[in-house]
Amino acid sequence: MSYKIIFLVFKTDNVNVKEGESSMFETFGNDINFKDLIQLDGAFSISHIYYGESPKFYGVDARNIAILSRRNKYSSKEKIENVIDNQFVFDGTEKNYCETDIREMWEYFWKEYISVFDQLIKAKPYSIITIYIGRHTIELGFKFLLLCKSGKIKHTHDLGELAKLLFTELDLNCDKCRYMKYVDDFCIFYSKYIEGGNAEYFRYPEYKGKSYFAGNRLDIKWLSYNISLVILKLMKLAEDNGYLK
Repeated sequence: MSYKIIFLVFKTDNVNVKEGESSMFETFGNDINFKDLIQLDGAFSISHIYYGESPKFYGVDARNIAILSRRNKYSSKEKIENVIDNQFVFDGTEKNYCETDIREMWEYFWKEYISVFDQLIKAKPYSIITIYIGRHTIELGFKFLLLCKSGKIKHTHDLGELAKLLFTELDLNCDKCRYMKYVDDFCIFYSKYIEGGNAEYFRYPEYKGKSYFAGNRLDIKWLSYNISLVILKLMKLAEDNGYLK
């Protein structure tokens, strides 16, 4: 893919990378090199609209998601002709979305994370990134279900807190939801005794209180198995309540 509009240029000196040392990022071709100029137009949302691409959410083109709320907004435009005049007016976010579109976006975000986590389990079965994506998938599932039930999102990343709230809001201690047994306990224990109360545990190696990552003896595949079970149970719960398309 070739990008032609370059507004600014960074020049980088004293880079500690040797030429020909790695075949990383070869998806972009064999010629990608640390000496290449950064294409700064790529840091502007308007430029991306100009080039006409869009992400996919669970195989669905993002241009077809939340359509009602995007009318007459920058993200609804097929193309921006005057890029330079518009590059500083759109920051990639928009306000005043309708309830239906908000729910739809949360659903597709969740589905995309489920799909990628499934792929990572196969491609990177021992990677901490796999677990980070997996636990975030659970968080998205909790928040999607709570949004569908109450119309609002709980602004916390703590899986234990979200699990307790979900069990209360949807009354999941009843006989018909027996498949949800231990989901709340697992998330509460996981948050406390795997992450140490740090939702960013697999995202960074350092946390509050001068504490550091000590998960060097974790069984990543075992964690992935339990996380997968939680996700499957949340998907079943969403289906049972008619929340999924």
